[in-house]
Amino acid sequence: MTRLTALTTLTLTLTLLAAACGDRAGGGAGSTGNTIAGKVTLRYHPQAGAVHQYALDQVNKMTMESGPLMGMGQQKLTLQMHFTQRVTGPVPGGIEVKVTFDSTNMEAPGMPPDVMARELQQLRGLVGTVLFDDRAQVVRMDMGAAPGVAPELASQLATGVKAMAFTLPEAPVGPGDSWTVASELPVGQLPGASGAGAARTKLTVKEIRVAGSDTTVLLGVETTFPGDPIGLTIAGQRATLLLAGSLTGEQVFSLTRGVVVSGTMKGTMKMTISGGPVGAKGMTLSSATETSVRLAP
Repeated sequence: MTRLTALTTLTLTLTLLAAACGDRAGGGAGSTGNTIAGKVTLRYHPQAGAVHQYALDQVNKMTMESGPLMGMGQQKLTLQMHFTQRVTGPVPGGIEVKVTFDSTNMEAPGMPPDVMARELQQLRGLVGTVLFDDRAQVVRMDMGAAPGVAPELASQLATGVKAMAFTLPEAPVGPGDSWTVASELPVGQLPGASGAGAARTKLTVKEIRVAGSDTTVLLGVETTFPGDPIGLTIAGQRATLLLAGSLTGEQVFSLTRGVVVSGTMKGTMKMTISGGPVGAKGMTLSSATETSVRLAP
């Protein structure tokens, strides 16, 4: 597998990750505590000096539905990522957070584990600085640099981190209320990409629960992908990518801590590539994904 192919695989994984879970996640609010029917204001307000360690697990099962690779059978891609958010605290313009990529492990078809491990090891310790406002909108970000990390990969990671930050609603919300946010697709950072558009995520308040000293909001999440053609350059030739499908799940936001605490998403994305090296008939890849994100206690 070439470096470009590996980069493409990671980008598509980040596409699913960013659209599905982002910086916030779900997984059920639990059965303890009392629910309330009123409205609450969702604001991003982590405590200055707080350190939040997250673990992400993702499994993609990919099937070639058509094209020259149709007979290769189902391929499985797994990703485990640990990252840490350190809250520098309120600064002029918002809340500054340092995001450190602690470790990344991936098993991808066609790429030897030792080669993949060497490439991903270069990401270890990479730090990005993100400035959020109180609605979790990204005001500014700097992914930083690390030896061996290609600029295009750093740019894709920056896009992925930015896409993670779903904007919180401006007005108070209660059970049944919803809002929609758009997130840039990291696939738009691939060579020659044009017209990538944005994924659209609808978040709906399912439950507000009070348990002990904490109040959590359980959100239903549904993400859909843009249907417009995306132009790409593959092996120096122009090609077109079409995305279809959706991802659904839940996420839990802690009002007391001002951060997300856990989550799950699952669904299927279908990718159809035509033109360039794959020819006019093209090929279609279906990717069924399951993702979970959790905040360490």
